[in-house]
Amino acid sequence: MPMPSASVRPPAAEADLLPRLRIRDPDYWLVILAWATILFSVAQIVLFGFGRDQSIYAVVADAIQAGQMPYRDAWDFKPPGIHLVYALAQALFGRTMLAPRLLEVAGLTVAIYGLTQLSKEFVGIKRVGLIGGALAALIQAQMEFWHTCQPETFGGYLTILALWLTVIEYGRKRRPWAWLGVGALFGCAFLLKPPLGGGVLVCAAYFSRLAFTEHGTRRAALWPVLVMALGAALPIALCAAWFVARGAWGDLWWTLFEFTPGYTMLGWHGQSAPEMFYTALEEGFFKFSALAAFGVIAALVISPMHTREREGVFLVLGLVSVHLAGIAMQGKFFPYHYGATLPFVGFLAGIGLYKLWRRCLAGGSGGVLAFVSFLIVVASMRSGARDLDSFWDRSALRLRYLLRANSVVERQMLYEKLYAVADYDLEADGRVAREIKRRTDERDFVYVWGFEPLIYRLSGRRPASRFIYNVPQRVLWTGPQPRHELMRDLARTKPAIIVVQRYDFFRFVTGENTDSRGALAGFPKLDELIRERYELATSIEDFELYERRK
Repeated sequence: MPMPSASVRPPAAEADLLPRLRIRDPDYWLVILAWATILFSVAQIVLFGFGRDQSIYAVVADAIQAGQMPYRDAWDFKPPGIHLVYALAQALFGRTMLAPRLLEVAGLTVAIYGLTQLSKEFVGIKRVGLIGGALAALIQAQMEFWHTCQPETFGGYLTILALWLTVIEYGRKRRPWAWLGVGALFGCAFLLKPPLGGGVLVCAAYFSRLAFTEHGTRRAALWPVLVMALGAALPIALCAAWFVARGAWGDLWWTLFEFTPGYTMLGWHGQSAPEMFYTALEEGFFKFSALAAFGVIAALVISPMHTREREGVFLVLGLVSVHLAGIAMQGKFFPYHYGATLPFVGFLAGIGLYKLWRRCLAGGSGGVLAFVSFLIVVASMRSGARDLDSFWDRSALRLRYLLRANSVVERQMLYEKLYAVADYDLEADGRVAREIKRRTDERDFVYVWGFEPLIYRLSGRRPASRFIYNVPQRVLWTGPQPRHELMRDLARTKPAIIVVQRYDFFRFVTGENTDSRGALAGFPKLDELIRERYELATSIEDFELYERRK
């Protein structure tokens, strides 16, 4: 049976009937299911706590709000865009773990709206984008607290917005402004994750083709490219000027152009570029959601619903290809690296799932039952992040946290139980922070020799060094300078407490299999400082607290 075209009106009798009895719209329950999925996913995301990365971004954002600079005064090796996003979230919603989640949900809402507009342009039906957006929201929620609210998350939102602005029809006078705006969005995405800025090439090619078709000259086709390049360069230049004006350009340069390449090369050992790209391709389409995988296959196999559908699919695949190339370049394949790509995979899957739905409707009630069974079975095959307990079990715990916890203590215990993975434990960080607050004054400095900057935030104590975690002192490719600088900082600030962490093994970050406690053996100056001027006060979980001798 041929697929009904979105551009063909229904028979007159049906067209007259559906507005009066909307419940008889065959897509009615599908739309209800999509909205329910979105609301459920949003409810999960706003309850997410901080993981280790989110803690780092928040501590650097605190420094920005205090008038300090990333890299120079609070060090991290991620691009500056994510620190600015967290600073914005805290300025809007307060200095809490909820603040960046609210901004994440706001961005997700805009992204879903953008997907509905894309589906209107490419398949003629907004609800197709709503289905894709619902799937993207569910996948994002299933990625849990560790792999969300990352640079790729917000970069994905900007990319969706840029693609939506690309496919809108403009009058001749407004086109240059559209080119400039789309370029600026990709420039902002670059500040979050440089490979995401490469999407500007796809949209520039689209605009250039339209200009060439209209005017028939290469000069006309070149103008969109030049204007978009200017738009992309604008936010990057403004950010660079900010660092230069504040005297922090050298710290940014060392971090992003000397430290980060060494970190990136850790993932390249023993792998070729084609192998890494195939891994990114396989994981991007098949690792995170079986429902998305089957939906994408259906979108490509079943006949198009609209004359522009193939155009839209190829445009989205072009952006996805750029994203996957960036993921392959990093060579780590962490789940959050796909955060900007998965919404587009969800969009393609939404097209396929809608096609399947319309095909099943032709089979009557039996077809509807088959489609519902398909959704239930396939959705249970695979979940987003699999380094935690069942997403559905954790969702039930979060619901209990919201509705049935009988006391503040029980609510706190439930919340902290949800946010522990591998060697990271939010509850342990909280206990360490409370002990530090008990033993120190607000004016005191503390230093954490480990990978838990959240302790600074929870304790309300100032970091004794700009190195809010110790990766630069543990890696081999930076040379001795970070260690010398750390020792100068500690001599200047004289921290009241030094916390030493155990069992924080990060071979994929540091390039070796030693934890922070073991790394002290290779850093004799810090080891000697702790032994001679500090004494062990207490141990909490994986942390040893050394208090300065009176």
